[in-house]
Amino acid sequence: MLHADRLFLSVESEVHPGRLLNWCQRQTHGYKGVDVTNLASSWRNGLALCALIHRQKPELIDYDSLNEEDVAGNNQLAFDVAEREFGIQPVTTGKEMAADSQPDKLLMVLYLSKFYEAFRNLPANKGRLLPHRTTKILT
Repeated sequence: MLHADRLFLSVESEVHPGRLLNWCQRQTHGYKGVDVTNLASSWRNGLALCALIHRQKPELIDYDSLNEEDVAGNNQLAFDVAEREFGIQPVTTGKEMAADSQPDKLLMVLYLSKFYEAFRNLPANKGRLLPHRTTKILT
């Protein structure tokens, strides 16, 4: 079970849950085994969390090697990578996610909003690449 007291809520996100859901859907679109329709049960098997990370940094997770049935392993991988690489504190453990029939929506909104805050200004989320700048050396 997810526990609110595990969250570090010193900075609250200003993202509306509807906007967060839309952003998560765009980020995870096209990933095998992922269909984000809400901010709770869509995240249970861990594939959507892994997809969210993979979209930003594909080298961190070998998405094609994930097993949809390994709920605890997928979630733990995502929690560990998010904490190590992006400083996003986990809200639970992989084993707890596997044991619960559905994650707590409020805790998932808080957790996912941390990804939104960390990733929203990256070029992959802008829908366009930043202009490539070159310097011409005059001789």
